[in-house]
Amino acid sequence: MNRIITAVLLFVAVFLILLGIIFLIAGGTENMIAGAVMVVIAIVLIFFSWQSEKVRASQPKLINQTFNVKMEGSGQLEQKQLMCKSCGAPLTDKDLKVISGGIMVACPYCGTKYALEEAPKW
Repeated sequence: MNRIITAVLLFVAVFLILLGIIFLIAGGTENMIAGAVMVVIAIVLIFFSWQSEKVRASQPKLINQTFNVKMEGSGQLEQKQLMCKSCGAPLTDKDLKVISGGIMVACPYCGTKYALEEAPKW
């Protein structure tokens, strides 16, 4: 429920409680009944606004976040030409295939097939 409507309901509830108490103090059967009805209506309004606020607080809030990430290597990066282990011919991306998580090389010149092993960086 809108916060403005909740505030108005609470204002009306407080007004009805005060007016109901005045009616109850005034005495008389009709005044006592009217005062009791006003106090009960005020209590219902307060409960309704409290319950709606409780429901609104339990709903998830959508939060939009933007992350700017800049990726850089820890050292100087350079591209090296991949060469065939067998004949020394240059290899391209088309000569590489990923099979079961490993990189397989097929040389188009000599036909050699082998698994590419990355040398440690240290």
